[in-house]
Amino acid sequence: MVDPSTERTTAQPAATSSKVVLKATDLTKSYRVPGGYVRAVRGISVELKSGRTLAIVGESGCGKSTLARLLVGLELPDSGITTKSSLIPMVFQDSLGSLHPRRRVRQLIVEPILIRDRLIRMTPEIETLAADLARRVGLPIEYLDSFAHELSGGQRQRVNIARALSLDPSVILLDEPVSALDVSIQAQILNLLVDLQNQKSLAIVFISHDLSVVRHLAHDVQVLYLGQVVEEGPVEKVLREPLHPYTAALLASDPALPAGPTASVGEPPSPYEVLPGCAYAKRCSFAESICSQNIPKLEKITNQKTPSLTQADAESRAVACFVVQRSQREGHENAIAPG
Repeated sequence: MVDPSTERTTAQPAATSSKVVLKATDLTKSYRVPGGYVRAVRGISVELKSGRTLAIVGESGCGKSTLARLLVGLELPDSGITTKSSLIPMVFQDSLGSLHPRRRVRQLIVEPILIRDRLIRMTPEIETLAADLARRVGLPIEYLDSFAHELSGGQRQRVNIARALSLDPSVILLDEPVSALDVSIQAQILNLLVDLQNQKSLAIVFISHDLSVVRHLAHDVQVLYLGQVVEEGPVEKVLREPLHPYTAALLASDPALPAGPTASVGEPPSPYEVLPGCAYAKRCSFAESICSQNIPKLEKITNQKTPSLTQADAESRAVACFVVQRSQREGHENAIAPG
């Protein structure tokens, strides 16, 4: 949770002419378990343009980290296609576990270059690059000869971010990068990400369960539930006026955000369970008979009364919910709004 009293920058609007640097279409991934399969990712599509941040949110077990591994190439999808303009480096939640314990910071920062160029020692040019990257992420150069265990959590995450930038990527992916940090350090790291993005039109995929952090950093958001996207769109609109009942439930559970309607009942179903209809139907207080019989598709919302949105943002909003889709087709306001 970001300290609201901490002075900070926010994500700036990306240029409308930004190019697509990451596109994934209908990704699926299942894992074999005793007695069957777990479908961790079910037909997820992603499109990210330069200079924008896409947040992927949802409760534990919804498929966020599996999707991350598919996007960066750590795992191969069962089906679907991913197109990217460069290799996508990943910054992990465990800032210490992701750094080699016997290498100094200067080596850790440029490790991707050493691996790519098959070098066994650093050249003067690479030494200079390590120092430049350290300065770029706000790490004093006197720490370049330190080992990872000698740094604080925030300093280690700066090293991880510098390492991710060493190959000059157009996209980086961060999986819960600030959740293990103190509140004041969270704000510093988030400000750093915003500054880096503004400097080079860097595109960011940001995975988090903290909606206040997402609101601070992201331009767009995808909400996942049991491996499926149930709502997507501009972050300010989705977090202020959620359309899907599950999104509303997430917002209601976050004490840092304004209270909204609580739409969840009961516990999440087992990921081993094959459900005939909407995966959220058993927990949804708005569910109708069709919800337990058919799986809703993610559809664009075209009849929204949303004067605060640009046309491009309005067209980018979508929801997978029969109740909301019918309500929007009939020209009504948000079907899950209170009152």
